[in-house]
Amino acid sequence: MITIMFVTLVLAGALGSLAYLWDFSRASRCDALFLPASDRRARRARRVTGMYVRDYARREDELVSR
Repeated sequence: MITIMFVTLVLAGALGSLAYLWDFSRASRCDALFLPASDRRARRARRVTGMYVRDYARREDELVSR
């Protein structure tokens, strides 16, 4: 019984990570890196990859890493 629950948790984790990877690839597919991020998904994809994200609420010329 414990083995079945463990396999179920591993499969759920694998499916969750595949769904996140699919969303990441869709968000970063058309993302032009020399322009501001177009939406929330593109900003998240840039944060995940370690790119700097402009915070337009602060100042235009200041780069912020989140």
